[in-house]
Amino acid sequence: MVRPTDKTANNRTPRELNRSLVLDLVQEHGPISRTNLARLSGLTKPTVSAIIEELLESGSVRDVGTESRGGRPARLLEFNDESAAYLGIELGVEQTAVAVADARGRLRARLEHPAVQRDPHRTVRDVVELVPKVLQLAGVPRKRLRGACAILPGLVERPSGVCVLAPNLGWERFPLRAELSRALRMPVPVYNLPQAAAVAEGQLGEARGHASYAWVYVGLGVGAGLVVDGRLFFGMQGYSGEIGHCRVADDGPPCGCGRRGCLETFTSVMALRRASEAAAAQSDLLAALPRPHAVAAIGSAALAGDASARAVFHEAGRQLARGIAFLLNLLNPQLVVLGGELLAAPEVLLAGVREELPRHAVRAGEVPVVASPLGSEAGLLGAVLLAREGAVRSFRLVPDGVLQDSAP
Repeated sequence: MVRPTDKTANNRTPRELNRSLVLDLVQEHGPISRTNLARLSGLTKPTVSAIIEELLESGSVRDVGTESRGGRPARLLEFNDESAAYLGIELGVEQTAVAVADARGRLRARLEHPAVQRDPHRTVRDVVELVPKVLQLAGVPRKRLRGACAILPGLVERPSGVCVLAPNLGWERFPLRAELSRALRMPVPVYNLPQAAAVAEGQLGEARGHASYAWVYVGLGVGAGLVVDGRLFFGMQGYSGEIGHCRVADDGPPCGCGRRGCLETFTSVMALRRASEAAAAQSDLLAALPRPHAVAAIGSAALAGDASARAVFHEAGRQLARGIAFLLNLLNPQLVVLGGELLAAPEVLLAGVREELPRHAVRAGEVPVVASPLGSEAGLLGAVLLAREGAVRSFRLVPDGVLQDSAP
């Protein structure tokens, strides 16, 4: 369970912690009786019964009948998926997406709008327009909303929620959290895309059971969401994980950040397109593609066995390995998970990474590098999970078996 850092997380009463623990157990094990809740939680039966009465009154859990295995029938309880809803907002380079999830954090509906470059105020207005539409599509009344979270590809200052720089959006020093919170009339914390995706991966994907890992986005940009000892790692101001702007060549192509030779200029959507179009002279499949080459189409050519397309992805993987090596040498994670548009030919990209990584990282063979199974939904899934964490503090078992508090 990824736990975003919160200095107030430990200032909770035993009653609050017990309530969170019981609610988590109902969600995980329901339908379940009060007796079994007491056994699993270690709390007394009267304490569990008092908590359950509160949860029934709030609608967080519901009574679903009795179970009889001899003796007195036991009332069974289950988590109420309809008790709350959460918004996830993804402000992407190509589209603005808004999704609504149920109380478990499962996506119920999503809608998109074409992104508007260099106009963050217009983007906020687009979000405001999408919210009632996606709620209607999901059949969720506005009053059921308990939290929201927004993500974007860029530097997000904590705790202000200011987008300091999003080169691929053309944004700079935009007070995103304040503007979205005002427009939606509810708190809207802001994270960058890899941070949110790392949270989703830790709960739903390849990183389950891992306390320290890196989630690396390789698409229109390159960046990493870092989880250390079960917590998102932000750094001093929230700018951690920007491996895409590590310089890997003294005089490389210009980057959107204003510098030259950044990793992002060698392994990203734009870099892949340039390489694919340059290789089109040696490939009938690539030559037939309309320009600019779509990553999905290049990936299809690679998966079909086209040597030139495969070489393009393989080289992108080799370049990416240099950035991943920084993470391995500095953080020594248990796992590295890759996501983003360049996973259109995952095994070819991963082959390039695995081939090159030992040249740059210490003991690289001990750290698995895998593709995320969450696909393009990773960011939005993370956003709704973070919205849920922000609204409902959770008390969960983490991999080392120690109960630890979870709060936004």
